[in-house]
Amino acid sequence: IENVNLSVDQLFGRITRIGKREGDTARDTLQAFLGLDPRLTDIWPSQTEIAPIVNVTRGRIGQLVGKFQSRWCKDAAVTKMRSDLVEILTTAGGVLAVKELAEALLVARGSVEDDPSRTQYALALARACTEAERTLAEPRFLVRRDQGRVFIALTHELAGFAGRLGELADQLAMEDPLVPPARVLQRLREVTQPAGTSLLGDARLLRLAAAASKNAAVSSRQELYPRGMDAARALKLSQGAIYGVSSLTVAQIRDRVSGRYPEAAPVPDRPALDDLLQAAGFDFQWDSSGKGGGCYVARIRDVVSITSGSESISRAATSSGLAANAQATHEITPEIADARQFEERLERGIKEGSFLALIVNPKCYQRAVSELQNRFSIEVVDIEGLIVDTLRDVASKANAKWEALVNADAKPGSEPWKKFMVLVNRAMPLVEKQLSSSSKTLLLIYPGLLARYDQMPMLERLREKVGRKDGVAGVWMLIPGDTQAMLDGKAIPII
Repeated sequence: IENVNLSVDQLFGRITRIGKREGDTARDTLQAFLGLDPRLTDIWPSQTEIAPIVNVTRGRIGQLVGKFQSRWCKDAAVTKMRSDLVEILTTAGGVLAVKELAEALLVARGSVEDDPSRTQYALALARACTEAERTLAEPRFLVRRDQGRVFIALTHELAGFAGRLGELADQLAMEDPLVPPARVLQRLREVTQPAGTSLLGDARLLRLAAAASKNAAVSSRQELYPRGMDAARALKLSQGAIYGVSSLTVAQIRDRVSGRYPEAAPVPDRPALDDLLQAAGFDFQWDSSGKGGGCYVARIRDVVSITSGSESISRAATSSGLAANAQATHEITPEIADARQFEERLERGIKEGSFLALIVNPKCYQRAVSELQNRFSIEVVDIEGLIVDTLRDVASKANAKWEALVNADAKPGSEPWKKFMVLVNRAMPLVEKQLSSSSKTLLLIYPGLLARYDQMPMLERLREKVGRKDGVAGVWMLIPGDTQAMLDGKAIPII
């Protein structure tokens, strides 16, 4: 029995097969038709576009394409792939932009090739499947071209819906400042979905809108932004990912910005980066003797203020403590009294065990870490670093490519993201175990990945362990923000 569940690479070999007698014209036409000719910029070229490239008439191209279609229709493996394509479309809500379809085919069937070859193979396979399907009296899916965009859909109405979403996404991406994620979804929901179709979830709606657009991309915070966005703007919009770090190499800054805005223009090298950082409001100086052959070092701010929401602790960099502040001014102001009360609360928390979310201005984040370390007996844990390091270990044991995981991380809600989350869920018990082994109160810094990966329940479990003999001494979390203890819009459980 013939195996029809072939990989993308194997299917590509079958759809590009040319007999010795067919000649150069047939070979060149097939390559161009499947988007493989480097002279063509369109990944889904029309027969009219192909004719001058191959140097034959449009009619001759049509004859050759007819032969290709007939051949693909008779291939059992391609027929099985077409049936699977119907299921893929149904799962995605009935419509996919062509590049989304290519990604879905790669997830479904796999490829051992690296990009750009793997994506080219998948696009060629998508073209062959749709061309074979269109020869049927009642095709199960169709292709729609719309102003340079290509959609594969179960119905014309769904293809039109995707086109309208893409147009709106382009409009939203060009707004300055960027439209907040909640408002983006509200606007996209205003585009009427065809009657009788299942309502798309928020993540799918957003990804479809971006994929169906000409120039919109989705950030890690679920914003729509323009592809190729200026590096200076991307850097400024990534402040939350950079503030509060004592030192960063150029590569680390580049990774943090691209992690939030993967399709923005790349962050430049020095010295151009020096000016961009200054323009974006960062107070860094270059240390040529720093890590990695040189790095940016944050200049320490003069004042830091930490709050739990209702009480705060603040300290000037030159003071030796709150008592010194009071003696210098010869009076106990309400602010000093509040700060003293808050500091006493933290000291009690060290002795008795406590779970606290501490909020600090993002610009003073690293200074706050230093202040808390100096004043209290705590263990500082970089949650982001711990999760990433643990993920690397888990990925290595699973023989997963780190680059593929980084790409999946940039596409929340997608099929690659779902597979990525399997590894995350495998890594988090190891993270929790390491945190639970500490004998000191933990100060968790850079905790944003907990919200991003839906791991907030871990905080609940740590809170339940506070003060227990077999538990943890205490857990404090340092949150960059203003007044509310939130991570990416998700409330932190506080007592």
